[in-house]
Amino acid sequence: MNKGTYGYPVPPNAPTRVAPPEWKNYKLITATTSTEVVPLNVYQILVMAWGGGGSATAGAGGGGGGFAMGIVDVVPGQLLPTITVGAAGGSSSFSTIISATGGGNSSGAYAGGAGGTGSVAAGVRGGFTASGGVGGNINSTTHGAGGGSGSPYGTGGKGGNASNLSSPGGGGWGGAGGNGTSSSRSGAGGGGLMAGANPVVYASSTYNGGGGGGGSSSAGTPGTSSVGGPGGGPYGGLPIIVSTVSPYPPLFSDINAGGTSRGFLDIPSRSLYGGGGAGASYYSTGVIGISGNGGPGGGGGGGVNNGGHGGNGGIGGGGGGSGGMEASIGGNGGFGGGGGGGMSSAYGGNGGLGGGGAGGGGYGAGTAGAGAVILYWTEGY
Repeated sequence: MNKGTYGYPVPPNAPTRVAPPEWKNYKLITATTSTEVVPLNVYQILVMAWGGGGSATAGAGGGGGGFAMGIVDVVPGQLLPTITVGAAGGSSSFSTIISATGGGNSSGAYAGGAGGTGSVAAGVRGGFTASGGVGGNINSTTHGAGGGSGSPYGTGGKGGNASNLSSPGGGGWGGAGGNGTSSSRSGAGGGGLMAGANPVVYASSTYNGGGGGGGSSSAGTPGTSSVGGPGGGPYGGLPIIVSTVSPYPPLFSDINAGGTSRGFLDIPSRSLYGGGGAGASYYSTGVIGISGNGGPGGGGGGGVNNGGHGGNGGIGGGGGGSGGMEASIGGNGGFGGGGGGGMSSAYGGNGGLGGGGAGGGGYGAGTAGAGAVILYWTEGY
């Protein structure tokens, strides 16, 4: 009897079964259940599990949840075994054969939380595991960002470390969040599949532009004096450039990243294709700088000293670091992305569903992302 069928007859051609060329359907499961039934004409299901993200209890970032995946042989109409979905820091699993642990909470010693891990039972087809990214460390005035969860792309990106007067970006699916840079007064970009950018210090300015978020194919670009950095490609967001003609209105660019996306169906094929959000630019007349949001596989852009919130990540993207304005917020991670860190007068960003670690902040930490399980299938296979 094929152990993957849990007592049901062996599926057709079980000894020679191969995965379909494309997984065409999915179901996102966000709560523990024992009632899932195999659809008609379906004989194998790809299971992906993410543990919950770690909390930012001491201002440093929480670790990203672990990841595990595998293909289970089934028959139409079969009642699947219990699927467990962990809360923040908790484990998610499919029966006892596919399991992912939660990320660790940050410690009282200013250290970020450890990443979770995954496990797959022997004999499961297509088994793969990846650890979550470590949360970023705290500084005396700024707080660490959350780590990204593990994913089919590999180990989650580390949350950025804090530095004096500069907030870090959250980790993504492989790309680390940018680190804070001493005295830059701006936020770093969140990691996507590639790394988010650190802010750059310019001695002539205390209002440097925020770092660009990492994209799916290239890293974000650091900001310059007063101008935010572009997001990584493809389709990376472009920063706002301030006009030099009176009355000096900002020339709004497309700060949010673009990309092509089928949403969660792009995860098993590893085809997330989008850019990082642009970092915020400084505008001297009181216009609040705006950070761009990441596209598929992209992180959010970092804030600026007079700016508001860090940009939010797309699927697999971390949030950008907060701006320096009071009560601003680090960007929220997309699915699996870590929350951006906040400055001393800001809040940390939330970790994304799917195990994103929480970002720390002087006014309060963000919320860690819960775990998740996604089932994929294609009729006729």
